[in-house]
Amino acid sequence: MSNYLLELTAIHIVLMLGYWFFLRKERQYATLRFYLLCSTLLALIIPLLKLPKLFSSSEPIYATPTDAIPLEAVTIAPTVDETIWNADLLIWGCLTISIFFLLRLLGSILHIFYLERKSSYERFNKLYIRKTGDVEGSFTFFGWIFLSDKTSKEQPDYAVILKHEQAHVTLGHTYDILFFELFRIGFWWLPTAWLVIKEIKKIHEYQADAYALKSYSIDQYSSILISSTLKSNGLSLASSFHDGLIKKRLNAMKNQAKNVSPWKLGTLSALAALLFIVFACSEELDQEIKEMGSQSNSITFDQLPSSMQTNLANMKSELSFMKVNVPEGEDDMSSLEELQNLDPELIHSMNVDKTERAIYLALKKDEANFNYLADKSKMDGELFTVVEDMPEYVGGMNAFYQYIASEIEYPSEARQTGIQGKVFVQFVVEKDGSITDVQVIKGIGGGCDDEAVRVVENSSAFKPGKQRGKPVRVRMVMPITFQVNEDSLGKQSMVAPEKVEVVNNKFTVNADYTNGQWSGTIYAEDGKGFPGANIVVAGTTNGTVSDLDGNFIVEARESNDLYVSAVGYERVKVEGR
Repeated sequence: MSNYLLELTAIHIVLMLGYWFFLRKERQYATLRFYLLCSTLLALIIPLLKLPKLFSSSEPIYATPTDAIPLEAVTIAPTVDETIWNADLLIWGCLTISIFFLLRLLGSILHIFYLERKSSYERFNKLYIRKTGDVEGSFTFFGWIFLSDKTSKEQPDYAVILKHEQAHVTLGHTYDILFFELFRIGFWWLPTAWLVIKEIKKIHEYQADAYALKSYSIDQYSSILISSTLKSNGLSLASSFHDGLIKKRLNAMKNQAKNVSPWKLGTLSALAALLFIVFACSEELDQEIKEMGSQSNSITFDQLPSSMQTNLANMKSELSFMKVNVPEGEDDMSSLEELQNLDPELIHSMNVDKTERAIYLALKKDEANFNYLADKSKMDGELFTVVEDMPEYVGGMNAFYQYIASEIEYPSEARQTGIQGKVFVQFVVEKDGSITDVQVIKGIGGGCDDEAVRVVENSSAFKPGKQRGKPVRVRMVMPITFQVNEDSLGKQSMVAPEKVEVVNNKFTVNADYTNGQWSGTIYAEDGKGFPGANIVVAGTTNGTVSDLDGNFIVEARESNDLYVSAVGYERVKVEGR
């Protein structure tokens, strides 16, 4: 929401400055009216649009999941905010003022309906006039024309006044005023929200004057305008012949309207297009990461099942991780292309989730598997999800954790509303080690996202990542956990990696050799089929994994031994015959 308000403010102010410098003194009132309406609509709409970035760096970005570097989640606990000024108080204060303006608007509308009920009707040249003693002067509201009962048909200015008011009805000026009134209610703190109402009312009077001058001469019309002693009723929703600005209206009537210079319109159109590009076109890093993940199957350590994270926490920097989805009706996992292309000797461990029908693999970062992963992660040209030498913070990664923990602060808005959770901050380490393109790809709001971005942006340089011995740009993601600790009033900001001992269980293998294949079933301690066990044929590159029911088939010689392993289980050897 804060980003939306900032962008709306910037867009509306810039467009209104364009109006002030280029159009304010023009006499093409329809063009001016159109510009004010469109500029306000653009200010409301553009911040909501998120389009693909049009201009990007020509150099590739090498992207890696967070587990490629041992980045631990940093947990931040709040401090007590002793100031009485906080985000909630500010929000409620702004909302209170908006409600006040809304009630005032509704009061004006109700008063007009009250006048309509009390007024008497008078017909003049096919017009139905509502006359009332509670109005001094005249005004219009949508199709209603109100006139003071002190003004009679016999007066010479009667027809002129009605011609002017009829113009307000015909041109639909009430719609404009209601739109800008609602805009001011929502964004009353925006100076241009007040300016635009003042300008649109002035333009309305100029347009109505021009409409009336089609039936009367300038001398006759201006004489009546000057001599009129009627006063406006003061309603903010009213368009009236008796509004002020008499001198300006007289000057406007005397000056002949000219077309707006093409260069002015061109400049303003270019300005609007520039604002659209700057504020509506973004990189959409979330979508890019999804595309990378869908093509490479690479995942972060944080995306592994919790049991797998526990067992691999102490060595995750030495591994890369993949997730392979098992299609419905496909129980023979060994036939999956993603698994067939892997060197089974380099599969460190595997986990099968039968509910999600997914296989999670931990792979050693060397030799055949690394080449395979690097090739699989290619997207456009040289864009990878795996690089040879990962970036590292100058002073070591522990220093980076300490920097994050010491600099970040728990936003008061999030603390008071109990907002907590994990913020994923993405950034790019450039060839020179500097950090750019810091963005939140998954956040929790409450100011936590902005605070996480601020701290990462202010970080000192990294040692750049390298691919084939040359510095490259690497995209990284770091999770930062914001946690409300109700048991402590002090600030807790620390790196909190989990360290848990590995407990190895045992499973049973029932295997037999027939027709050049080993086949069998792997059972867990509870006697149920064990899915996702890693079966490797000793002395070869052949291997497979057990299916969702624990069954497996692998081609091998009868004399070949089989090695069966899985995360958290002792390795089992099946001796050949």
